[in-house]
Amino acid sequence: MTERPIPVLQRGSWPQPIRFRRGWARAEARRWNDLVPEAALRLVRGGSSFLELCSERLNELGAPYILSPPLPPSSRRPWEAAGFVEFVPLAFMRLDLTEGLPSPDHLVISPPDHSIADLLHIDHAAFDRFWRFDRFGMAEAIAATAKTKSLLIRGPDGAPVAFAIVGFGHAMSYLQRLAVHPDWQGRQMGRSLTRVAARTAQSAGSRAMMLNTQMDNDAAIALYESEGFVTLPEPLAVLRRG
Repeated sequence: MTERPIPVLQRGSWPQPIRFRRGWARAEARRWNDLVPEAALRLVRGGSSFLELCSERLNELGAPYILSPPLPPSSRRPWEAAGFVEFVPLAFMRLDLTEGLPSPDHLVISPPDHSIADLLHIDHAAFDRFWRFDRFGMAEAIAATAKTKSLLIRGPDGAPVAFAIVGFGHAMSYLQRLAVHPDWQGRQMGRSLTRVAARTAQSAGSRAMMLNTQMDNDAAIALYESEGFVTLPEPLAVLRRG
């Protein structure tokens, strides 16, 4: 009798976020955003054969391409074995938090009752259609670490015009997202958010803050470098499979 292969079980209906399971292997997938139909696949545990099966299922569900999270070279082997290739290189940057940090030039607050819709409004205006978050991407960024804090700068009418999301680990924190509405760019709000994010992480006990951004985002890289971030020698990359 031929042994039947273990099926890939799916929980959820595309294009809503879904979960895959096959034996002990686990993965999660969502649309890249509400304008781009590609799928963002996150491997919880498993190997290349599971990644390949999940990707094939997503293709069947209508996703033309499958995109990985930002990955360092040391984590790409199972993805590459499943047919993924480098798509977007990302600069991976680090800030030492063991020294004194400069103060911001704007009032940055962290209200407990901020609206994700307000953050999305800024995000959609600040980023092009590929890189902007939808509500699922924003929720994923907020939930990426056990503890997260959202930082806001408000305009004269009280509405948020810029934000940052900081995720806290044990000794490391992460600047998950930073966006300034185009109507308010050029006023150093990104610098103030970066400084408060770093000071908040330092107060939480972190010894370093990490972030990634596109290699061709010269303005962002120049800002972060001027605030003391150093680009690490091993870049990250988003991989893609057709």
